[in-house]
Amino acid sequence: MHFIKKNIIGAITISCLVVFSILISQFLSSQNILISSAFICIFLGLISGNIYSFKKIEPFINFCLKKLLRIGIAFLGLSLSFTELFNYGFTAILLIVMNIILAFLIIKYLCILFKIPNVLGYLITMGTCICGVTAVIATSSIIKTDKDQTSYAVGVVTLFGIIAVFFYPYIANYYFHLSPDLAGIFLGTAIHDTAQVSAASVIYSDMYNSEEALNSAITTKLLRNSFLIILIPLIAYLYNKEKKVDVKSSIKDFFPFFVLGFIILSFVRTLGDHLFLDNDILDYWKFSLVFFKEISIYCILFSMVALGLQTNLKSMFKLGLKPLLIGFVASATVGVVSVVYLY
Repeated sequence: MHFIKKNIIGAITISCLVVFSILISQFLSSQNILISSAFICIFLGLISGNIYSFKKIEPFINFCLKKLLRIGIAFLGLSLSFTELFNYGFTAILLIVMNIILAFLIIKYLCILFKIPNVLGYLITMGTCICGVTAVIATSSIIKTDKDQTSYAVGVVTLFGIIAVFFYPYIANYYFHLSPDLAGIFLGTAIHDTAQVSAASVIYSDMYNSEEALNSAITTKLLRNSFLIILIPLIAYLYNKEKKVDVKSSIKDFFPFFVLGFIILSFVRTLGDHLFLDNDILDYWKFSLVFFKEISIYCILFSMVALGLQTNLKSMFKLGLKPLLIGFVASATVGVVSVVYLY
């Protein structure tokens, strides 16, 4: 009850923006203009958050991004079988490794060229190649960066991730309209943050009626997130060989355990499809799958509004040219490599 009383205003505010976004999307659809409700959720959040102050509902905004989003993604595990899960992961894993290596080398070179501290390069690399803001925060806690460097990296990753959310679904359809699974893998590898990938994949799914693309995008993104467990110790070793670093503690704090929820629910889906064969039970099973799919989508839509509300455009454009250029090159590299590899 205390949580509800404390966050009632935030819940009402974000609920209204979500409902308004859905109504706008449905109205535009009736006029043969296809714009996803997830797209509108982010757009309304961006506009509202940069015009008005929403500090009073900041706890609920954080709840949407940290809790509701993870619940929504975990429930998406019910949308695909174990076979699909492994197929998407097998296709994506080499591409993920390639992107990590190329982005690391390019950012390392640009940091030397522009005389930017290596630590900022590490943060941008992790944010670009693994899981956006979460990876930046996790890495900064290990190598003890100052607040300005962490803020720079978060700003760079958020800015180009948001741009990708608005444009990459259309690029994915242009190159991979005949292979929605590849479109999803592209979105899952080329966009930075988990919330951003969720937004882009829901936009693609709404626009082109492709649940397969949504599933492959989320699966690919969760596989990328899992690389935290490898790269955090590596970054700690490269940056600070002599100092004692509590890597285990950091991994425990930042490892995305909702990945396990996604995998477990995928297993439940696979098991249910094989066990519930009786017609009456099968109907209940299918209804349950549809119900939880709707819950997952609404959780993600709430997170999309929160993502927009949390994004401060003014602060991003004050980052300075060099970090922005590094972020752009890193983002473009990951996007181009993903298209070339999959096409």
